Amino acid sequence: MTNTPTTTQMISFAAWRDSAPHVGHATDRHYVTLAELLVRLGSYGLGLTWRTQVFDDRPHPGFAELARASAHGIPTLELLAMDAPYLQAVDGDFEGYAGTDLVLTLREFDSSSWDVRTADEWVLSEIRRHYPDARPMTADEWDATN
Repeated sequence: MTNTPTTTQMISFAAWRDSAPHVGHATDRHYVTLAELLVRLGSYGLGLTWRTQVFDDRPHPGFAELARASAHGIPTLELLAMDAPYLQAVDGDFEGYAGTDLVLTLREFDSSSWDVRTADEWVLSEIRRHYPDARPMTADEWDATN
């Protein structure tokens, strides 16, 4: 059973990662996509529906399609079947709902970081486990990335 705090918490981590070196190959850089984050959420994320807002004057057509499709909520598996989750956005909010309750926001900021806001401690610990550089954010820091 997961202990869920009554207050929302926010964390941030770098979107660009060093890939694990392969024998005989140099270390590459890897961009964390929305698809990767959704996979990290496992069964928790499967029960959510998503609404998306991309803050770009000329978004990639895949993100424009995602924004239209998610206007009334799109299930996780349908979202993953689209092109956009595998692309790099510049700025965007991806809001996960359980029924009508907003339970998770994944914010891509300036193609440099992912910010996560939720009251679910399991989600926070899972993000910290996969992205050890994740650090707490204040409400003011969260507001500044919007």
